[in-house]
Amino acid sequence: MDKSNLRAACEERLARLELPHRFGTQQLREAVALMRGKPIVLQPLGLNTSADTPCGIRVETPTADILYVEQGTSPAHQMHILAHEISHILCDHPGSLSLGDGAAAAIGLNPTLIQRMSGRTAYTTADEREAEYMATLIRQRVYRERFLPARRPVAADQRWDAIFT
Repeated sequence: MDKSNLRAACEERLARLELPHRFGTQQLREAVALMRGKPIVLQPLGLNTSADTPCGIRVETPTADILYVEQGTSPAHQMHILAHEISHILCDHPGSLSLGDGAAAAIGLNPTLIQRMSGRTAYTTADEREAEYMATLIRQRVYRERFLPARRPVAADQRWDAIFT
């Protein structure tokens, strides 16, 4: 997929969530959970990881999407990892981690409950590049729209002049 088509596809997915002009990570999680019909559970990824261990892991089970985020990194990087793993959910990626590599045991889950699992250590696959692009768009919207007015304001708090009225 070329860059303009990738951007259009990612923007469309984000628009389907109908997030407010100003939103945060919690609102993003809630919107995706509502769309999926199951909660998104956050778990810390232990500090005793090797260089080969992904900094984020998404595990899909029948009852929840579980996102593991590295503890030993900055809060800004943790938010980006979270956006990246949520992007895998939004893009409906099939998962890239094999249950046979011990990943399920490392995070303490019963392998029979896992439907899909993905983790990133590099951007070598199309799914990883798409999730990273989607995460970048999400984070840009989170930060950019804290300072810029909505493109099409619908509520008073989305207009510049509402600050002073």
